[in-house]
Amino acid sequence: MTITRATPVLMVDDVGRTVAFYRDVLGFAFVVGVVEASRETVTEWPAPGQLTFALVESGQARLMFETRASLAADLPRFAEARIGGSLMLYLDCDDLDALYARLSEHAPFLKAPHTTFYGTRECTFQDINGYILTFAENATKNKPTPETPA
Repeated sequence: MTITRATPVLMVDDVGRTVAFYRDVLGFAFVVGVVEASRETVTEWPAPGQLTFALVESGQARLMFETRASLAADLPRFAEARIGGSLMLYLDCDDLDALYARLSEHAPFLKAPHTTFYGTRECTFQDINGYILTFAENATKNKPTPETPA
């Protein structure tokens, strides 16, 4: 067996507000959502009502957001679960400096861009639900190599 994709489902209080943050601030695209009252599936943003579930994506990264009530209806243990804080998402990106410049207007960073001992440049911030997001890129991606002139 091979796992072909992992898509985290993050419990949030307000799916619409979360989608707006990930879409408008982080550049994710809205893929699909479920309207809470009608259980209607929608693919256009903004949604025509309060969402209970949504899927967003950026490149190969996909994230799902779901309300506590919706998750707890299927798995009662979510009724008392804490939102945010206990999970860090590690997301590869292609231009860390541009991302940092854009995001620093919207949220305080927990760690500014830095180079790690294992060869990546990373920065970390907390989203509006308390989830920790670390963005990373290869530290040598922009450095000239013997084959590429500086």
